[in-house]
Amino acid sequence: MMLNRTFIWIAAVATTLFSCTKDPLAGLSDPDSQVFITNRDAQANYKQYKTFSVVDSVQVIEDDYSTSDLTSLDQDMLIRIVTNMEKLGYKYVPAGSKPDIGINLARVTNTSINVVSQPVSSYWGYGGGYGYGYPSYYQYYQTSESFWSLSMLDLKNPDTVTKNLKVVWNAQIRGAGLGNEEYVDQMVDSVFGQSAYLKIN
Repeated sequence: MMLNRTFIWIAAVATTLFSCTKDPLAGLSDPDSQVFITNRDAQANYKQYKTFSVVDSVQVIEDDYSTSDLTSLDQDMLIRIVTNMEKLGYKYVPAGSKPDIGINLARVTNTSINVVSQPVSSYWGYGGGYGYGYPSYYQYYQTSESFWSLSMLDLKNPDTVTKNLKVVWNAQIRGAGLGNEEYVDQMVDSVFGQSAYLKIN
């Protein structure tokens, strides 16, 4: 009888704990759910850069596959990037005019297969406390996440040995509503807004 009461008490506590757990994103609007991540090269001297250019199409990366595209949403994103760069003091020039900075924009989607082990076992408390059980079974589920990625490349100081361009700033925009044209200005302004060190004027 005592054993039964113990199990009932544990079950009641577990039910209470799980029922009080709330989804932190529940009730948030799409803009409120968005996260803006920026990284910089701490060694970079942004004052040396005066001119910039942006890509004429957006890179679309889906797992191991990559292509390019230019939707109306992509165009709006690129136009807003140009606006923000000019506010920071950079001058826009065509890609063929040897700009100091190049801006890449990509839409990235990562898909992954996840595995969860669901053990099934029982416990026998008589005769020394030996347990017995059945093998675990596994559940598989797929998750997919999309985000925007902006990269600022140093075109002024290319590595002539490795033929690589240095990324001096990178930003990611994650969350819901990333494909909504109404949020373009807010999304782009937010990543530049938290990167005041880019300002050169």
